[in-house]
Amino acid sequence: MIITVLADDITGAAEISGVCLRYGLSVTFDFDFNIQNLPSTDVWVIASDTRSLSEKEACEIVRKIARRLKALQVKTVFKKIDSALRGHIVPEIKTLIEYIPVTKVFILPANPETGRIIRDGIYLINEQPLHQTSFANDPDFPAKTSSVREILQLTENEIVTPDILNMNDYKKYAKLWGHIGAGHATKGRGQAPPLLPVGGSVFFEACLKIYFPSAKITEQKPICKGNNTLMICGSTHEASKQFIRENLTFKCLEIASGFVDELLDDPENLRVWTVGAIFNFKAHKKLIITVNNEDNIIVSSEKVKYLLSKITAEMVKKCDIDELLIEGGATAYACLQMANIASLIPVHEYSRGIVRLKIAGNDNMYITIKPGSYEWSPKLF
Repeated sequence: MIITVLADDITGAAEISGVCLRYGLSVTFDFDFNIQNLPSTDVWVIASDTRSLSEKEACEIVRKIARRLKALQVKTVFKKIDSALRGHIVPEIKTLIEYIPVTKVFILPANPETGRIIRDGIYLINEQPLHQTSFANDPDFPAKTSSVREILQLTENEIVTPDILNMNDYKKYAKLWGHIGAGHATKGRGQAPPLLPVGGSVFFEACLKIYFPSAKITEQKPICKGNNTLMICGSTHEASKQFIRENLTFKCLEIASGFVDELLDDPENLRVWTVGAIFNFKAHKKLIITVNNEDNIIVSSEKVKYLLSKITAEMVKKCDIDELLIEGGATAYACLQMANIASLIPVHEYSRGIVRLKIAGNDNMYITIKPGSYEWSPKLF
């Protein structure tokens, strides 16, 4: 029995894949929800884009995947969610457990290593309440409270949201999930307990150590990176804005948010703008494309995502890109779909959440994706 991870966005799926690479475990990374057979790897990661959908649409996708998992007799499931509790978390969980029966759900989303903890039910980032951080300005899931149970709109007791103050808290709950699988030194083929762990990559790593007790952190092989690098920044998080302000390596093309509709409404305008971007890329070899929302004109994240995906797909066709770096899960998913990239193979973890992937059947371009709230690893540059 392998561990199956259902992630609500592609960066979360890649982050889980990176943890597997770190421990030398084999991992399958899929977008296809209709796979007929279980993969033969230790971990099966299924990447969806449900966080960027409506609640109804998200639950329909989860239902489709859950039915397939039930048909494949999958029982050992980890639900990967956003560490800051963005997304349709509880509705997706309730849909999943209609098909994968469990007696208890544990949600552990935080990461004490990066200052994200839960104390007395309140989510804190470096001791600041969540709703007082930049997550309060998230375009899709703004944090209006710091109470975990209020964010999740929980009333029932079958979903447990414990405090998370240090890494030992993860070990305690990981043991509850993995104690039956423990002792299977390499493949964890035991019967999974009727618990559903839900959380970020830190909780997953704790579960991994229990379920694969012989797995150890392995040194990854050095990689040879290409020179021609295109970075697509689709995040509004402050970490992203700071990187763009301080970067000295890349030429940066910023699209004013007030110009987004004009580009989307006029194909000729978009064509001309993209031709200019292609010229800049070929001239500078390292280019950032982003939407600047500092002109106080509000534009929907859906439009930004669609615009960046159109530009990315055209540049993938017209440019010799060695390294494609994409920031933000919904943006990454849209860009890959628009560029007709359907299958990825995780090959290297730069740091937690920053993962390099190979396009199946393509040895010429690699893709590195990361969540918008994470910082780029200096190892990339």
